[in-house]
Amino acid sequence: MPDAVAGGSRVAIVSDGSALPRTADVNAMLWADAALIGDLGGLVAVPRVILADSPDGLAAGVRGLPADVGSVLLAHVDAERAYHVTNELQSHGVRPTVSEHDVNAVVLAAVALRSLAFDGRSPRRCSVVVAGARESPLLSAILMASGFADITTWNSSDAAVFPLRSVLHGADMVIDLVNEPATAADYRRAGIAAISRDDVHVAPFVSVGLLRAAASTAGLGLDIEVLAACARALAPVLPGNRPVARGQGLTLTRLITDVATGIHLDRLCR
Repeated sequence: MPDAVAGGSRVAIVSDGSALPRTADVNAMLWADAALIGDLGGLVAVPRVILADSPDGLAAGVRGLPADVGSVLLAHVDAERAYHVTNELQSHGVRPTVSEHDVNAVVLAAVALRSLAFDGRSPRRCSVVVAGARESPLLSAILMASGFADITTWNSSDAAVFPLRSVLHGADMVIDLVNEPATAADYRRAGIAAISRDDVHVAPFVSVGLLRAAASTAGLGLDIEVLAACARALAPVLPGNRPVARGQGLTLTRLITDVATGIHLDRLCR
């Protein structure tokens, strides 16, 4: 079985179901995901359930995918497990793999940048709190690479010693992935700009753009530099309407593909 392939003609939507309840039909969910990805991107997307007891087992399953699979989206995989898998595959030069958590992080960073631009503020002068940072392991790194200099991470396990309200003191923005213990109304009363997981409405189009770039460009890696560049490019063109019109979404998809491919080509010229 191949260990690493670049520029394959298909993309794989892979899950071990670790982020789902035991009663969930992961196979049906992956078929629906693959149909959406294929429809939006004109890609041949194949669903694959990989039963694995550990992140290493899931990484091994991705390595063993057929040679014509050029890129992989990890869906419905526990956030920390997905982070381990994508990190391990990237460090060994295995076929480009991105998780839905990474894609959401790109969109959240873009929403944060757009919010600041609307207010005429620089990310370097903004203090942002990521509440529920474990839900999006790459988000802080993408924010930093996008220009944010003051980032505080918080998780529910910190609440006994550092309640979220105390961490939010002096913050300009919160990216809330847990919705506790403060509510959106609390944020507004405190004058804090709030972004939530509900703001990732363009994530499917971003997924397609990244997968298409990786599947069609040999050697392209989906690392922090690429993901942050996509967030910066996405910020000024994020549509405000929901749901996003198909034409708008496909324009975003092309943008993400072009940005990711452009970063790779720039690297080749360095």
